[in-house]
Amino acid sequence: MRELPGDVFVAGQLLAAQMEALAEQGVMSFINNRPDMEAPMQPLSEDLEAVAQRLGVDYLHIPMSGGLTPGLIEASSNAYENLPRPIVAFCASGTRSAALWAFAHVKNLGVNGVLDAVSEAGYQLEQIRSPLEAMSGS
Repeated sequence: MRELPGDVFVAGQLLAAQMEALAEQGVMSFINNRPDMEAPMQPLSEDLEAVAQRLGVDYLHIPMSGGLTPGLIEASSNAYENLPRPIVAFCASGTRSAALWAFAHVKNLGVNGVLDAVSEAGYQLEQIRSPLEAMSGS
């Protein structure tokens, strides 16, 4: 897991046992950014949601399969505004989750702020600078 500002962490695919361990460590919310059936043996979102319900933590499925859309960015922004923290967002590698976090926070932190944060977490997302600038009005 890699840490981003605001008590947010991003990770690759989580399994039920990992969600259980993270909830025991105090994680209050999970955001699944991976579409169902993307890879063999990948847990289904509904199964992970059932785990979260059993654990008493929040769970949202905001799948990103392909490009960014205004709906994805809006759903991510709402999630980061409203979910209890700490939050763990995950996808296959964490890259999509980091990108969605950046778009959800660019208006508050600025383009350099979000790109610096994701870079410090180990994700090189310079390729999204132009769309971030367009969204932030820079």
